[in-house]
Amino acid sequence: MRSVLRLASLAAAIALVLVVGATATARAVKPPTVTPSLGGTNYVFPVYGQTAWGDTFGAPRPDVPGSGWHHGDDIFAPLGTPLLAVAHGTVFSVGYEPLGGWRLWLRDDQGNLFYYAHLSAYTPFAVDGAIVNAGDVLGFVGSTGDADGGAYHLHFEIHPLGLLDRGYDGAVDPTSYLRSWHHLHSVRLFAGSSFTQPLATGAALKAGAILLQGTDISSASGLDPASLRRILGSPSIVGR
Repeated sequence: MRSVLRLASLAAAIALVLVVGATATARAVKPPTVTPSLGGTNYVFPVYGQTAWGDTFGAPRPDVPGSGWHHGDDIFAPLGTPLLAVAHGTVFSVGYEPLGGWRLWLRDDQGNLFYYAHLSAYTPFAVDGAIVNAGDVLGFVGSTGDADGGAYHLHFEIHPLGLLDRGYDGAVDPTSYLRSWHHLHSVRLFAGSSFTQPLATGAALKAGAILLQGTDISSASGLDPASLRRILGSPSIVGR
């Protein structure tokens, strides 16, 4: 009888642990509803020029492991549209990931984290440990990762410092922040080179291309020497 009681007590304890664990997990994966102050000023909208986007934060995403919800907003723009550092900070985790494709993270001076995904190309600013200013061009819009074959866009996330203990599920709805951030009318690709006109519809950087420098290297790389001049209005060029 005592053995039976012990087993019953053990089963009850295990059931309680499972219930508590399941409840904690369910709570952990729910999208946060807070939008805390980031503590900084003069944040810049992460995509240059004309865009189309809306609030898709928290929408169901079965392909997101664990939580199953969308951790950011998708900002749609033509392939090759410049992506900008939203604040002064440090770039890290530059590289490829199956869901995000070519992606990177930016940590601002306050400790908040910003995630950029589905890039088609990087610039020389996109290096682990690089210190960048707000408005520096980090890369270009694409559709890499699980966005392959879909509309070109930037998947953008905000992870405030105060929620970093939640891990990846500490992302907050970026919509209200994005609506208040400044849109730049001119951007600097690298020293001595800038452009102000919007990219032409249909103009595109090659997926996976990497911006190397401000000189025309296209003849060596096999690219059309005039391709990016038509897009950017400058002698900039990319090479694979």
